[in-house]
Amino acid sequence: MRPLLKRALPVPMLALLLATGAPATAAPAGPADGQLERLADEYLDGWLARRPDLATRFGLHRDDALLVPVSQATLAEDAARVRSLQARLAAIPRDRLSSGRALDRDLLAARLARARLDLEALRPFERAPGAYLELVAGSVQSLLERDSASPCSRVRAVAARLELVPEVLRAARINLRDPSRLAIEEAIERFEGTLRLYREALPALAAHCRDERAQADFAEADTTAIRAVEDFLAVLREDLLPHATDDFAAGDQALRGLIAADEHERISPDSLRAAGEVEMDSTRARMVRLAGRITPGGGVPAALDSLRAHAPAETALVATMSSAVAGVRAFLGRHAIVTPPERENLRVREAPPFARAADRIALDAPGPWEREGAEAGLELVPIGSGWSEERRREHLSLFDPWSAAVAAIHEAVPGRYHQALAARRAPSRLRRAVDCAESVHGWADYCEAMMIEQGFGGGDPRYGFAQQAIALRRLGRFIAAIDLHTRQATLEQAAAMLEARCYLSPAEALREARRAALDLEHAIAGTVGRWRLLWLRGELERALGPRFQLRAFHDAFLRLGRVPLRAARAALLRELVGGPEGRKP
Repeated sequence: MRPLLKRALPVPMLALLLATGAPATAAPAGPADGQLERLADEYLDGWLARRPDLATRFGLHRDDALLVPVSQATLAEDAARVRSLQARLAAIPRDRLSSGRALDRDLLAARLARARLDLEALRPFERAPGAYLELVAGSVQSLLERDSASPCSRVRAVAARLELVPEVLRAARINLRDPSRLAIEEAIERFEGTLRLYREALPALAAHCRDERAQADFAEADTTAIRAVEDFLAVLREDLLPHATDDFAAGDQALRGLIAADEHERISPDSLRAAGEVEMDSTRARMVRLAGRITPGGGVPAALDSLRAHAPAETALVATMSSAVAGVRAFLGRHAIVTPPERENLRVREAPPFARAADRIALDAPGPWEREGAEAGLELVPIGSGWSEERRREHLSLFDPWSAAVAAIHEAVPGRYHQALAARRAPSRLRRAVDCAESVHGWADYCEAMMIEQGFGGGDPRYGFAQQAIALRRLGRFIAAIDLHTRQATLEQAAAMLEARCYLSPAEALREARRAALDLEHAIAGTVGRWRLLWLRGELERALGPRFQLRAFHDAFLRLGRVPLRAARAALLRELVGGPEGRKP
């Protein structure tokens, strides 16, 4: 087995950035455990009462007919509540908690820090019109796609939520304060997708309900919601867009807060950027070596063209990804990499119209308490009707057989889907519902190279090359996000960097730069999380020597839930090596 750690960053730099001491040793279960559990329940209950749309996604269907508009008053209430919960959590000493509740404390602290950053610094409900899409589109899509109740029951719930869409968007118009041009343009595209959802997908659900009164109520509510979204789009296009600025940057302090929220670390953006530069150079060098085996003498561009020549037809995207998932699943069944879940229920399908702005492939997994509609969707963005021929070719090239396999590893098995299934069995209510971005995106990114390392692809250099090309694009987005949000680069400069260093066309580079600007957390979390997982794995390999087992490491990590990786370190050292900090007692 080749040491995966050497394929990421030079060990001294990685250690400097990410090595940390274990948190304070946890105590046996005691009164503090009950105090922490009650506080976690209070947080969850308040959060889901405030966001019944998320409760639906989580599989709690008591309030499927409700939406709660976001207003300045509710935002102020949320901020006060988060500060109060943080103060009460700080009063529960970690060293008086059992090991399980100590992990819960770390996860709750990270989630509260992240929520406070949103409310006080990032302010998405004021700066990003797209922040309202989950309320007006996701809330009804989740009722559409999961058979959690009879068709008529879901039609009634959809109608009730559609009736509230005008109120949600009226509040949005009041809340929005100088959103950037980029955020408005992205929101326009996705709200246009919401109209398609209302006009096409929702009536298809209503057709399965034979109750005439329910159908009539739905038709009226759907018409009302369509008109409200059309009015909101007019506001975006005619009132906000003409006066929008190009200032979308979160700023240096907000970026530092985002980095610190999950991990309680004070790593500077400049240090992370320097580490990203080192890895970008090594990734480009690996691509050159692999290209020499694929198209001798042709270099990286020729190797990329050779993969793109096998892109599927427009009508074959779903079939291509379904085959890729099956191939990865079969490989996992033959190798001791991770214990497969007892049951899977994953279907490849097209993404809903409102969710087609950025990710080409994304996972929609059932919530932790969903029982009836437990199918997960691996959702693909189809070719858009107005796309240029160049964009169509570039999009299809992301689904060549080798790139599709890497994407299946990342989003499905053993990546995000397996992690989501494991989280449904996490040992606490909090860990089943709440995740940490660096854990989620870091695990998915880590799995790609790990599977190639373990022999997936049978030594065919095209698999490793495709994985490295995807990793290089992601590293470019990581560096671009830091530069953009610390105002060290304009969008055009970031796109030029991505084009020059990541083998992207000008149009692809601009889309990746826009993505880095619009989704800062995703751009940062996967890379930092992968680095930390690599360091943790290397630490365990050194501590255990020949006793280290890859499957045991992966299984133990997934059992913890999607917790902050600094906290996972202490728990894994305790479980796999022994003693409170990894020393055998």
